[in-house]
Amino acid sequence: MKVNCKVLVAGFLYFCLASCSVAQSQGIKVPVQETQRLSIDNLNFTAAGFIEAYMSKEVSQRRLAEMYLIGVLDSTEGKVWCGYDVALPGSIQEQVYIGFKKMDVGLADKRASDVIAAILSKKLPCKEGR
Repeated sequence: MKVNCKVLVAGFLYFCLASCSVAQSQGIKVPVQETQRLSIDNLNFTAAGFIEAYMSKEVSQRRLAEMYLIGVLDSTEGKVWCGYDVALPGSIQEQVYIGFKKMDVGLADKRASDVIAAILSKKLPCKEGR
């Protein structure tokens, strides 16, 4: 079987370039097919990827980032931060945004949910006895 070196090299270059383009954009990966689940490619979402999607000009990226934030808020309410009786949803989103803007560069590669939880526990802790 004769192998065409040009085809192999072209395929290898395409693979490398495709890999680089995926690595450069850390935003939420939107499913290609309607039947594909959203969470498959978004399980280890970094803080940098979250803020990129959250501030994106693409509406779909912003909406998916907001959905991600809502999931983190739901799963941490009453455990990590006090709850919606302490702050309105808009105020919570503002605190998360400010926390990400002030975030240490070293946290950019950390899991987004952990960074969000840390921001909330610092900004909206429960008072003792609650």
